[in-house]
Amino acid sequence: MTRADQIKRDIDQAMRNHEAQVAIRIADTFRSALNMLDEQPAAILEAMIGYVEQLQRAGNVPKHRHKVRAVMIEYIEQRLHEARAREHRLAHAITGGDLPDGTDDPADAR
Repeated sequence: MTRADQIKRDIDQAMRNHEAQVAIRIADTFRSALNMLDEQPAAILEAMIGYVEQLQRAGNVPKHRHKVRAVMIEYIEQRLHEARAREHRLAHAITGGDLPDGTDDPADAR
């Protein structure tokens, strides 16, 4: 049996394994969720951050996921900054006017 045949057989066997299938679905779900977050407008991202913070204050989230929540909030905040800049550029392109502080780059306006 060639090396390529062995690899194919190992992959086929792993794909039949329930745990491997679950792991693939989880990884795929994470990837999809991050892709969807990347496309959200600023208002939705702000609402998501507020919702997670409200859940934390109410104590309705498992304590063992604290680090994951912190990283997700940081990720969403980064996407929020990018969404605001994107929306600012779009508004500027539509109106053709100067930005509020007279700059040409929305990133400079912050």
